[in-house]
Amino acid sequence: MDYRTAMTYVEAAKRIAAERGVEVSVAVLDAAGHPVVIARGKEDAWHGPYMAAGKARLAAAFRKGTKQLLEQWADRPMYPMSLTEIIPGGVTLNPGGYPIFVNGVCIGAIGVGGGSPKFDDDIAHDAVTSLAETHA
Repeated sequence: MDYRTAMTYVEAAKRIAAERGVEVSVAVLDAAGHPVVIARGKEDAWHGPYMAAGKARLAAAFRKGTKQLLEQWADRPMYPMSLTEIIPGGVTLNPGGYPIFVNGVCIGAIGVGGGSPKFDDDIAHDAVTSLAETHA
């Protein structure tokens, strides 16, 4: 994941959020969970970038969307809770994170925070799918 590619995902998510009347923080991390670009949403929401990065980190670690992961772990609540201490940099156990694949290889992940869990999830998903053909 390079800076230019990461910025296209940040810009797509910010645009989609604005069209839906939501201001969000967006984080794009590489496949190992390291930050490439983090953009804050609301000025007074200092926690937004951390939430977004945590969602992206969880999606990158497991190569699945965070909503899907939480559904998968619903009957084992202690498992996702254990990840908050294990994965370096921290994870956020909320919908709104999606891995980014190019030619079947995970190059990173996006995390969105600042709206409701449903808004965050929809925005992250739509940003990834809107750019899927561009970066394939």
